[in-house]
Amino acid sequence: MLKFMKKIPGGLLLIPMLISALFATFAPNLFKVAGITEALFTTKGINYIVGLICFLSSTALDLKKLKKVIRKQGSILLLKVILCFGFGILFIKIFGLGGVFGISALTFITAICSLNPSLYLALSHDYGSEDDEAAFGLTGILCVPAFPILVYSIAKASKIDWTPVISVLIPIILGIIIGNLDKDMAGFFGPAVTILTPFMGWAFGAGINIINAVKAGFQGIILTLIFYLLMFPIIFFFERKILKENGITTFGISSIAGLSVSVPAIIANSDPSVAAMSQTAIAQIALGVVLTSIITPILTGIYTKKMGIEKNKRA
Repeated sequence: MLKFMKKIPGGLLLIPMLISALFATFAPNLFKVAGITEALFTTKGINYIVGLICFLSSTALDLKKLKKVIRKQGSILLLKVILCFGFGILFIKIFGLGGVFGISALTFITAICSLNPSLYLALSHDYGSEDDEAAFGLTGILCVPAFPILVYSIAKASKIDWTPVISVLIPIILGIIIGNLDKDMAGFFGPAVTILTPFMGWAFGAGINIINAVKAGFQGIILTLIFYLLMFPIIFFFERKILKENGITTFGISSIAGLSVSVPAIIANSDPSVAAMSQTAIAQIALGVVLTSIITPILTGIYTKKMGIEKNKRA
């Protein structure tokens, strides 16, 4: 099984996520027995696992190399942030909150803002450098629901809550401090990131109902195409032509995270005006999660083969 997962780009994340989604779809209450089992095998473990990996991966972020990480991953993620705000504001100004083609502003902004850090980590482990893996914490900032909520709030001129963003930064900063004060600790924590990747994939998959995702049908497919067409070409051009890098980071951040499925409900709780469209948004985003989780690793495999980028031999 392990050898099979390693043969697939991002397989350490993708296979557990899809298996978990099958359980979430056809036996949603199987692991809801409270206690340790529920914490480990349902979405209740997402925040802990993401927070832990943010901490562990950040211990490998050498402050002496921080300039390089900020130059590459930092600038790429900054570009994504700018694009998200720009496209989000334009969408609402042109189409309003109701959106177009059955895709609301809530759905659109949540999708384009999304980034699956676990797939980024898996692809970075397969084809990137240790610096790429160490930048996981930065991708974690954009993974949390706080980011699309922030973009949506600004685009709609609503109140902003910065607390979730700060909560992601704390484990990252602590990891950087500990890893730089004690290199032995950094070496000790580093390998655990790979071990936790399948568990993170499972936690994300536990929030995906495949049947509801498929029901989104046409709109979910259109949403996926929009996600790729708006974000990928610009970011890929920036990484390849401006930064002169191999493009793997762009592929790594080009998928919709399972955690994004929760965003419409969170926003609806604080903004009753979008409550009616939140369920439709959830289904459309869920299909986007499934499709991009499959398509991005396939595209990555094709690209790396064409470019002659070999898989890493790291454990």
